[in-house]
Amino acid sequence: MLGLGNSLITGGVSSEWTVASIPELGHWFRHRIGLEVSTGDELVTWGDDYGDLVWEIAAGKVLKNGGDVDFDTHNGRMQLADESVWNPGTFSVYVVARVRASSISNAELLALNSSNFFRISNSTTSRIQIGGSTASDITLPGDAIAQNIWFVFGIEWDGSTVRLYQDTDYSTPTTNPDSDTFAGLNSLGKRGSPFDGEMREIVMVNNVLSDVNRELLMTHLISISRL
Repeated sequence: MLGLGNSLITGGVSSEWTVASIPELGHWFRHRIGLEVSTGDELVTWGDDYGDLVWEIAAGKVLKNGGDVDFDTHNGRMQLADESVWNPGTFSVYVVARVRASSISNAELLALNSSNFFRISNSTTSRIQIGGSTASDITLPGDAIAQNIWFVFGIEWDGSTVRLYQDTDYSTPTTNPDSDTFAGLNSLGKRGSPFDGEMREIVMVNNVLSDVNRELLMTHLISISRL
C-alpha cells in the first residue's frame, strides 16, 4: 500500500477529498442516491450524482434493497437512458458489488455487446473485453470472490493494457495487454448472463487513475462495502 502520509489519509479518506475530487471523473452512481422506485421497491432509474447519465430498466426487474441495487434472481438489466453510450477512450471503472449465487459463473457487470463487456467469470477469474479480438481472461489480483461478500472491483485501461484492482490487493494489479478499439458501455447487470447479486456504488473515470487517487478511491469504496 502506498504511504500517503497523514496530510491525505488519517484513519480513512481525507476530509478534503471526495470522489468528485478525481480529475476527469465522468460519472458517480452513489449508494442510496438517485434511486427512483415505482411500485413497492421496483427500481425505475438510478441517476448519476456527478455527471448526467441515468440507468433505467431495460429488461426484467431490478429492486431497491435499502440503498443497494438488487438484480438478484430477477433477470434484470438496466441501460443508459436516451440511447447513451459511455465511451471515453481510456478509462477507469470501479464497482462495489456482491454475488448472491452459490456458484459464481459469468456474472455480467457492465456491457455494450459481445465484444465490449466486464464480467466475473468465476470466483478467481474475470473476462474483460475491449473490442473483442484479444484474449481477455484475467486472474483476479486478490482473494477469491465469495457468495454474499461485498467486494470492490476496478478495471483500468490505458489504450494498451487492462489492469484489474481489487479491494484485497489493489497495490499489485493483474494485467493483460489489449490495444483493441473500445466501443463503450451502455448496460448494467446483464448482457447474455445476468448479474445474480447487488451493486452498491459505481465510479466511472475518463482516464486511468494516479496512484494517489486510486488509493483514496479504494479507501472510500472499501468503506462503502463495509456499511
